[in-house]
Amino acid sequence: MADRPDDKNKPHPPDSNVLLQTALEHHQSGQLEPAAAAYENVLAHAPCHPDALHLLGVLRYQQGQLDTALALLGEAVEQAPDHVDAWCNLALVQKSAGNVAAAERSLVRALAISPAQPVAHNNLGSLLLARGDLQAAINAYSEAVRLEPGYVEAQVNLANALLLAGHAGQALAPCRRALDLQPDLAAAHAMMGSLRATLGDDAAATACFRRALELAPDSAEFACNLASSLESERKWDQALPMFDRAVQMDPDCGPAISGALMVSRSLCEWQDLAGRAARFADGVRRGLPGLTPFIYLAEPSTAQEELACAALWSRDIAARMAPLRKTLDFRFQRGPKDRITIAYFSYDFRRHPTAYTKVGLFENHDRERFRVLGYCHGPDDDSDIRRRVIGAFDEFRDVRGWPPGEVARRIHDDGVDILIDLKGHTLSAPTEVFALRPAPIQVNYKGYPGTMGGDFVDYIVADEFVVPPSALDTCSEQVIYLPETYWVDDSRRARPADPPDRAQLGLPASGFVFCCFNNSYKITPEMLDVWCEILRAVPGSVLWAQNSNPDSGLADNLRREAEQRGVSAERIVFAPRRPLEEYLGLFRAADLFLDARPYNAHTTASDALWSGLPVLTCPGETFASRVAGSLLRTLGLPELVCPSLEAYRDLAVTLAREPRRMTELRQRLVVQRERSPLYDTARLTRHMEAAYEFMFGTYAAGRPPAHYAVPPLS
Repeated sequence: MADRPDDKNKPHPPDSNVLLQTALEHHQSGQLEPAAAAYENVLAHAPCHPDALHLLGVLRYQQGQLDTALALLGEAVEQAPDHVDAWCNLALVQKSAGNVAAAERSLVRALAISPAQPVAHNNLGSLLLARGDLQAAINAYSEAVRLEPGYVEAQVNLANALLLAGHAGQALAPCRRALDLQPDLAAAHAMMGSLRATLGDDAAATACFRRALELAPDSAEFACNLASSLESERKWDQALPMFDRAVQMDPDCGPAISGALMVSRSLCEWQDLAGRAARFADGVRRGLPGLTPFIYLAEPSTAQEELACAALWSRDIAARMAPLRKTLDFRFQRGPKDRITIAYFSYDFRRHPTAYTKVGLFENHDRERFRVLGYCHGPDDDSDIRRRVIGAFDEFRDVRGWPPGEVARRIHDDGVDILIDLKGHTLSAPTEVFALRPAPIQVNYKGYPGTMGGDFVDYIVADEFVVPPSALDTCSEQVIYLPETYWVDDSRRARPADPPDRAQLGLPASGFVFCCFNNSYKITPEMLDVWCEILRAVPGSVLWAQNSNPDSGLADNLRREAEQRGVSAERIVFAPRRPLEEYLGLFRAADLFLDARPYNAHTTASDALWSGLPVLTCPGETFASRVAGSLLRTLGLPELVCPSLEAYRDLAVTLAREPRRMTELRQRLVVQRERSPLYDTARLTRHMEAAYEFMFGTYAAGRPPAHYAVPPLS
């Protein structure tokens, strides 16, 4: 049939597929604006074209236009409900926009249409991992590598998910496959380093992190990983410059800032200490993530600054655990009970101060009123104290290697009413578990001398000296005041052995021995200034310290600093490492313990007093700076709690010059140690039980947590 005259001059509509091909060529060559114009041209002629909608949506996502991308991709899947690629890319944009649940639904839809999509399974695994469903994530990654064994990214992701689920041994296989497929993949070497570190092979971990950094020399993350591994190997002299390198690459890398400050203090390497400390404090003010609250306790920080740092740390953990917490959705029943179930959680039910000082508390609980459980995610050293701790609990759970969600489920299923954190913000703390809220009442007690800064801990147990009533606003928790002392120790603890003679210990036979067995990170330049003033004023005296890392430069650094302050190096003597009874016996070879500030001796001060050695302290305003003062006041020796460093210095010199006064002080300490409540474990336990009954009664009555002062036993 012949064309009508008016049709001959009418332009033919362009072929949409031709226009689409032109747009795609621009897009693939990186010419985004010409590609966008070409896609728009397709849609001008075919407004419902699913491929044009899909690809323009991808382009707008590349340009950062999330809302536009979401609209275009949403329209694409509406026009073509079986468009697998559009569903997958919609999920990617939804995830970037923060709508993880919608992204997961989109990927599930894509896989329902076409199950043989390894990338979709991998991406789904990442979403499942983000919300804490570790087993589902493992399943998704496993399916991705089953469909495509050469999918290196999925192999690394599978290894990571297995590691997080507590299966580091199983994670080795996919990580090895990734390295076989791509030997120069830095991320796979770093993952292998994390696996080796978890399995306890620090040397192998260091080698892996070193290789990762060689392959990606500009990665602050890998430099920080290597530094942390060197620190774990106690190669502090190598770790410090590596942490500094990480900070140079990324000045906002919180873990590297923290690590540099911690190792610098541990080494007594003070050349750039002020700069490292200022960087950390500035990071707290700016809200940087990854700044370790623990090291801030040894800084001249205020209680409010320590609260701010702890809050940053806890907020990050709470945010990471929020999806899993929502999924678990633990519920609790209120109301009175015949027996309250309390549970103590720590990494350190082994040869560690936590076990030695608290085992008596566990043993002394009244079983008619309390059911007492223990949870431990740390190593089993098969020690006598480990066995005694386990025997002290009605039920004990070894949860080593369990992911936080599984631990939390077990705590909830066990019906725990009050969960007590004995670690706080210290190494290997179970904070992720507490952030999941497996118990209706959660408590911060004694493992960490400061606030947790998180809304998932209800109470902190203290006394009125370590947290004065005027400082209640420096704790995120409600404060429970125990009478007399918050400190718990074991009245059955080991007695000190007789020490070797002074000559065997490298000490002067007749000179005055000032002792400070604090960890080296607690020694500050300011404290060494004062100690050297004391040494200069007391001829023949020495400072007896611990060298926690003899293979490092710690001893040389401290001696060099003393020489710069006018004290000869040989007057700084280092004590040998000893088993517990022998270590306690060392205190009997000293004359006076000089405490540090702002982070006091805590367990070490209790050890010294238990062994009969007087402790001289100068409290500050923070919890960590006031513990030794609390111990001394409880013992009835308040004159050893000095109001200033000047008074501290003067009293130390006076006591060293007056041997009769020192003898009387020692005799008083021995008498007071027997009379004082400081080492009366049963009495402390009754006070703790009264605190627990208040906490549970408040909860059962439907009231919010509140400050409370436990009345003393009559």
